[in-house]
Amino acid sequence: MTDFRAFPKVNLHHHLEGAVRPQTFAELVQNLGIDVPALARQSAAEYLTVSGEEASLADFLDKIGRTFVITQHSGVLERIALEISESAAAESVRYLEVRFGPWLHVEQGRPLTEPIEEVLAGLAAGEHRWGVKGRLIISALRHHTFQQNRQLLDAAVAYRDRGVVALDLAGDEAAFPASEFRELFLLAAKAGLGVTIHAGEAGPAAGVWEAVSELGAQRVGHGIRLVHDPALLKAVRDAGTVLEVCPTSNVHTRAVESLSDHPVRELFDAGIRITIGDDDPTTSGITLSGEYQLLSEHFGFTEAELQTIVLTGAEAAFLPKDEKEELLASFRREFA
Repeated sequence: MTDFRAFPKVNLHHHLEGAVRPQTFAELVQNLGIDVPALARQSAAEYLTVSGEEASLADFLDKIGRTFVITQHSGVLERIALEISESAAAESVRYLEVRFGPWLHVEQGRPLTEPIEEVLAGLAAGEHRWGVKGRLIISALRHHTFQQNRQLLDAAVAYRDRGVVALDLAGDEAAFPASEFRELFLLAAKAGLGVTIHAGEAGPAAGVWEAVSELGAQRVGHGIRLVHDPALLKAVRDAGTVLEVCPTSNVHTRAVESLSDHPVRELFDAGIRITIGDDDPTTSGITLSGEYQLLSEHFGFTEAELQTIVLTGAEAAFLPKDEKEELLASFRREFA
């Protein structure tokens, strides 16, 4: 039986805000003197992790938002990023792209660049200490103004040579169609940033194609609604777009009703290029290794197919050509 913790992996869909260790949260709440009354009744893990009673993506996001009380404070994001790198190393993740929304962490008035610098510092320290190559994706939010997101893009470009590799779009698909952000992402691509867009999770399949055709998405976060539209499924397959699939998270956000309803097998068999992420591991109470085990035991993926998924992720990494080729070669050596 495959030891999935030792199985070499990439993780391209990993939200910092949903990956805060419960013990770190509890410690910092106490040390920073932050009043969280619920912690008198339940553990930090219970407070931050889904209970199974959540009815929507909004309920899931509420759990994630609970971490923001600590991330406003200087130095906290660096520690979280370092711990993410440590956890990734323990799961044999060779390459990691962490994403986060800097605007969510400046409520106390600090400059937008400070959270970015903290996360980059944590990832760099983690790479030095544990050998996990870590890069950063900046997430623009659909409900923010164009001016806010343009400032975010400018910040991302400023740190492009220090570890920021891409711009992401997250938030309410239904209320804010991707087409509204076309100018922003064309500018991002022109500046040399990768483009990944959340789409086809809570919204329709058309949103996935909109992300690809209008915004130039090389990768799409989730994208699972594609199975409902065979024509768009074929178009995305032919475009070579990679879907960042997060099975357990999709159940928790009610994108699918149950694991049995999840289309990961159908997408893979249809020729869609997929990579597997853990999305918000603390929120979902999961690990990336557990997601690979799920693919094997619940969806019948063979070890060779799982290796293909890992190699697809390495090919889709937002890295310079020489670094990507080196990463791919290292995986092929390990798999051989």
